[in-house]
Amino acid sequence: MTTESMSSIPRFDWSANQSLQSEVVVKTINAVEETREALQLLQSRKVVILVLDQLTTDKAQRVVDWMAGGTCAIDGQTFWISEKTFMFVPNQVEIKSQRSAPSSASPCLKELLKDSPS
Repeated sequence: MTTESMSSIPRFDWSANQSLQSEVVVKTINAVEETREALQLLQSRKVVILVLDQLTTDKAQRVVDWMAGGTCAIDGQTFWISEKTFMFVPNQVEIKSQRSAPSSASPCLKELLKDSPS
């Protein structure tokens, strides 16, 4: 695709849709394949909270990586809530938290779980 054809693609103006009501979706992921649906929810500008405690740490990390990539693509943010629970927020939603922002786009589960209080 050339630069000319890319510039002809209209950009969606999210600021024009400020009247849209935000929605938060809480979803338990039981298999890595369910990530596609969660990504679609995020792409439709919903806040997505994923509970990944049904997955092994390695599979949960794959889900977090995919979701964090999708979140980064829409200039959103990824937040670690607890254990294997994460919140993925589109860019038009402001989150205020006492926790510091994650140091990377995709947090490492093994490091988070190692540092969490038992």
